[in-house]
Amino acid sequence: MLTPIPVVQPVVPVEIQPPIPTPLIPVEPTANLLWKKKFPTIFSGILAFLQYGMTVVIIGCEIGSVLIDVFTATIYVGFWASIFFVSAWISQASSTCCCRGRPCATYTLINQCIALVFAACIIGFDAYFISYPTTCFFSTNICTSSSYTRGVFYSVRNFYDVKIPLIKGQLAAASVMFVLCLISIALYIFTAMSVYRANKLSTTSPPSNQYTLSSTTTVPPTYSPSTLPVGPDGLVTAPPAVNVRQAKPGSPLYHRPMIHLDTVDHHTNDLICPTCSSTIALTLEKKAVW
Repeated sequence: MLTPIPVVQPVVPVEIQPPIPTPLIPVEPTANLLWKKKFPTIFSGILAFLQYGMTVVIIGCEIGSVLIDVFTATIYVGFWASIFFVSAWISQASSTCCCRGRPCATYTLINQCIALVFAACIIGFDAYFISYPTTCFFSTNICTSSSYTRGVFYSVRNFYDVKIPLIKGQLAAASVMFVLCLISIALYIFTAMSVYRANKLSTTSPPSNQYTLSSTTTVPPTYSPSTLPVGPDGLVTAPPAVNVRQAKPGSPLYHRPMIHLDTVDHHTNDLICPTCSSTIALTLEKKAVW
């Protein structure tokens, strides 16, 4: 009889798929979240809108002034200073809605400081032009040129009745812009101080609210099998009852009841209830172990 030879089947290795990496969710820093919570976004939005309005007024007054007289009582300060005003109100609006973190607020602070300087420039030049309306920073030939080359709407009447009031309006708008820049800087300082106080309070450890046991509390004793008390009959004697709370006067709770002991073998025979004073008889029996 032929015995079949078992054929070992080849083991096909199973291709192990690499684990799919779990995308990590970026966690925003706590300081940035705290800044968003403390920063007054509504007030900042109103501030950005007002700065936008003052920028439009300053540019409009400069355009009207140039159309009347291109050379006299002007240095085009409303044009080149408004570039920084536009950057200031755009960054202020961005820190209100789109980028509310502290880095964006710091960038806004820098723009507001620069805009503050150029608002002061407009105030200085306009005040000088109002005091000396015939001031001209160009050559004599240009300053004394005919009316056709000085402006589209040039006339002596338009110069004093329109151009000078436009310069005054630009001076008022620049003064408002100067105050708004100061308010924006103060807003940043106020928010930074609020965040600093909140961080300082969070680093202070809170008071412990855990309760500790009083000195009158008694810890129940522990017994090991080798140290258990044994009576004359070989039975283990129960350990005495120990109060785990401070005794209350007039209350039967947490007190050891009155026990009668038999004087023969010193085992408990009777148990008196501390509430109703009734006696409970106890019987101890020995059990044989087979």
